[in-house]
Amino acid sequence: MLDLKLLHQALILARHRNFARAAEALHLTQPALSRSIAGLEAALGERLFDRTRQGVEPTSFGRMLLARAQPLVDGSVELERDFKLLRGLQIGELRIGAGPYPAELSVGQAAGQLMKNHPRLRVELTTSDLRSLVAGVIERRLDLAVLELSMVEGETGVAAEALPEHPGCFFCRAGHPLAQLLKPSLEQVLAYPYVGTRMPRRTGRDFLELARVGRIDAETGDYLPPVKVDSVQVAKEVVRKSDAVSAAPLALLAAEIRSGQLVALPLRLDWMHTRYGFVFLRERLLSPAAHAFMAEVRTVEAGMSALADSLRLATEPAPRRGKALASRGD
Repeated sequence: MLDLKLLHQALILARHRNFARAAEALHLTQPALSRSIAGLEAALGERLFDRTRQGVEPTSFGRMLLARAQPLVDGSVELERDFKLLRGLQIGELRIGAGPYPAELSVGQAAGQLMKNHPRLRVELTTSDLRSLVAGVIERRLDLAVLELSMVEGETGVAAEALPEHPGCFFCRAGHPLAQLLKPSLEQVLAYPYVGTRMPRRTGRDFLELARVGRIDAETGDYLPPVKVDSVQVAKEVVRKSDAVSAAPLALLAAEIRSGQLVALPLRLDWMHTRYGFVFLRERLLSPAAHAFMAEVRTVEAGMSALADSLRLATEPAPRRGKALASRGD
């Protein structure tokens, strides 16, 4: 294989037509350059330069080599430059997939912060059903995805990193009859139309047994609610305009709870929490852009956990005075 360094030296020699001037331009001694050219000629088995009193002149073999060498050397310089830019996140491409909850909780914010810090990156963000996202990672159409981790259990070629779990809750509009109850039961909540996204098998079957509305998708095992939507944002709009109820991570309801549009119902069930994380191919080297994106997601996720904790405390029902007095034996 030809050494690009030697080809570069041959190009400089052809430009200057003089060993002394070429060696000076290359910051080499003249004997060192002479040895390099002699080594290149020995490797190719042909003389590349004629040495004359007037200077150095490429032979026919030399002219052919120089014509082919120039784009190779130029390409290597560009390649080295692009590697440096890629390491510094000044260029590059990142293809991300996200399920509905992480897309709205953290992925969108993290992608925005990544683009703010590195505006020349190309980012493609896909939100789709969970099975399509898993297939996208396995088939290398996505660099990584953020999705429900139960979807990749048993996939030996896939690596996963869990992100913080976020508590979920049922919610309704302000002024809803349920909002007047101190501690509504599950039966009371699900007496109203339920709207939501499809649920994976991890929670779907349990929810169907409790709700007794909706159905299980025979092909996927997912729970399909009686009023199915594809995003929490759409579910919130339906709930805000009707007596329907829904469930979502508490952090996704922060703005509407604080503005008084929606009410988080004080009904907590053990399985009502997120369980998503990063998913990527185990054998695939993640790019610097992917690592930077993951760092941004972790930062946003930490903030979302703190927000959920503050909302949970704020939405816990205060004990009635009579009950509190009775507990003290007064």
